[in-house]
Amino acid sequence: MKDTLQKRVLILALYAGEIMMKSGAEIYRVEDTIVRICRACRIDYVECFATTTGIFLSLDSGRDENDMHTFIKRIGGTGIDLLKISRINHFSRVFTTTDLSVADGFEQLREINAAKSMSVWIRILGAMLVGAFLAPYFGASILDMTCAAITSGLSYCIALGIEKLRFPSFIRIFVSCAGCALLVLSLSSLGLGHSVSPVLIGGTAIFMPGVAITNAARDMLSGDMLSGVARFTEALIAAVAIAGGIGAMMKIWFLLGGEIAPDDSVEYEPGFFFLFGFFTTVGFCILFNAPKKLIPLISGIGAVGMFAMAFGVHLGYGAVGSAFIGSCIVAILAECSSRAGRDATTVFILPGIIPFVPGATIYKTMENILDGNFASATSNGVETFATAGSIAVALILIASVVRLFNALLRRIRHLPDKSEH
Repeated sequence: MKDTLQKRVLILALYAGEIMMKSGAEIYRVEDTIVRICRACRIDYVECFATTTGIFLSLDSGRDENDMHTFIKRIGGTGIDLLKISRINHFSRVFTTTDLSVADGFEQLREINAAKSMSVWIRILGAMLVGAFLAPYFGASILDMTCAAITSGLSYCIALGIEKLRFPSFIRIFVSCAGCALLVLSLSSLGLGHSVSPVLIGGTAIFMPGVAITNAARDMLSGDMLSGVARFTEALIAAVAIAGGIGAMMKIWFLLGGEIAPDDSVEYEPGFFFLFGFFTTVGFCILFNAPKKLIPLISGIGAVGMFAMAFGVHLGYGAVGSAFIGSCIVAILAECSSRAGRDATTVFILPGIIPFVPGATIYKTMENILDGNFASATSNGVETFATAGSIAVALILIASVVRLFNALLRRIRHLPDKSEH
């Protein structure tokens, strides 16, 4: 009977971990959730090892008459779904602090897993917001912002159509970015847009592997080397697909006699980036299916972070230093919001930092490599890794300080009161 219960707990914990992993949760959060669920059922020995492609879990009650159970769960088709991460975080708290049964736990997990994303039209609107309000960071004018919104929305539609055909991620990104490049070049030839590069970056921003490369740096700095390498490879493949799709379409455009007007970038005061950051974060909240009630708060965090980064660049701190400053501010606000709302920190951090993760520079790196411009590729590559590393260091640093502060508070609360002696 005990072995049967142990197996059911193991499967329950794996199911929760699988949902979290497929929804884009961090490795440590997946492992911690699984271990908490198992130990809530008084299982003494729990070992969990998670990667981006699988979860390995072993349980043992510690008694001689019981056998150890080990399960392996292969993970595929990962994405980002902040609503599911939030609900699993809440589920783990309820399961570990109440007398919720394993059977009821399975029922709740099935409901969480069956939760649907926002409607297609809302997600297309989210993609358009991302394209429109991220493009000004690279010098887009008001007209360029409109073009970026149109191209981002249409490229997202192409991606959705290809996804239904079950093509690999590389093909989906390659074709979507090629279609985006064709539309941008066509609009530019008609005079609808002053700068091609900002519109291209804004139109393809939803495919940029900034999250993957930043998470890769976080995993490596946290000691999860295997997951870090896997995420870095994922980012590299996405970057090649983006650069390949855009580069192939531009080569065809030139062969057909098309021309590209020189970029005419526009500079904005740092205060504008608060507005740009807010609506860019709203767009990513929609695409990442963030809890609706938290979208205004998350977007406010992203706006403050974007403003801080833009102000840092304005003061001359450069992309790397400004990204570190912005990430520290986002991390602090996210940690405070997480504890106030008792929700997962990831829900607040991920949409908040993504507007300034180095997706554009990794695309430029691959573009320069494909063009044979290795000097520029090296420069952009170094900036990409330095920026991603600064973001990762900022997030880990703030999280470590918060954990240390909480540990000190718990220790102080348990100290004896000397006035009683």
